[in-house]
Amino acid sequence: MAYEDEQLSQLVGALAEAGRPLSGDTVGRLVADPPGVVAEPAVRLLVAAAAGDPLLLAALREGIRVEGVTDGPGRARTPKRVQELVRATLRGAPTGSWQLLRVAAVLGRSCQLAELTAMTRRNTAQLLPDLDALLDAGLLDWVGDDLAFRHELVWWAVLDALPPAVRQALRVDRDRLRRRRAVARASRAAEPSAEPVAPADLRRRIGLRSAPAAREHRPDAGGAWESFSGVERAIARLVAEGMTNRQIATRVRLSPHTVNYHLRGLFRRLGISSRAELVRHVPVSSAA
Repeated sequence: MAYEDEQLSQLVGALAEAGRPLSGDTVGRLVADPPGVVAEPAVRLLVAAAAGDPLLLAALREGIRVEGVTDGPGRARTPKRVQELVRATLRGAPTGSWQLLRVAAVLGRSCQLAELTAMTRRNTAQLLPDLDALLDAGLLDWVGDDLAFRHELVWWAVLDALPPAVRQALRVDRDRLRRRRAVARASRAAEPSAEPVAPADLRRRIGLRSAPAAREHRPDAGGAWESFSGVERAIARLVAEGMTNRQIATRVRLSPHTVNYHLRGLFRRLGISSRAELVRHVPVSSAA
């Protein structure tokens, strides 16, 4: 059955009221413009990230129609219509909810509550009203002990809505926080215990988590780094944070296969065979 635009809009509205996700067939018809034409990769990436949510898809369709899609290497910027929808979801919520959501986005698709309290310099009790508002709005969910964005498209929209300078500054704060936590964990591991950690194992742990103490003696202060492409630098930085290929793929919006391809190329060019060795080529001052 082929839907006209008006019929499809009514269907989206009805499903939105019922809280039901759209089927794959309906999603395809919703984003096809003109109907029946296969969407470009950038559009398909955004559609998949909406996970069938009718309100997100309706905003996405209108945003693509009016604004188009900015397509770059392995990513697609979310239309402003989607960003505005996410912001509008928090109307009437405590004023700090939007701030908390933006900090959570910089921390990743999922994050720990302890990271949020450290980044915002507020304790858990102080975060509760804003956190409840985000959970009630369906923007965040509990996944085990971590907080996660319910829809990947919402995560991207919040990130894209941040001014570049603010996003960069928050990432610097995030990386500083994670380095401090890594050093603290390494220090605890180095304390005398029933099972002392071998020095080599301790160095490996510190290196994989990008602790400053492990970076001070890196032999390469920029020679190889300057030869890396932008994508290679981003991947190398995230390797230095201790992320897996799948986590890196989510952050840089590439497939795990493509991330692995870039890593193999870096290993070959640098004459190395491990992620720990790659970390030595990431400058201390480099920020994601």
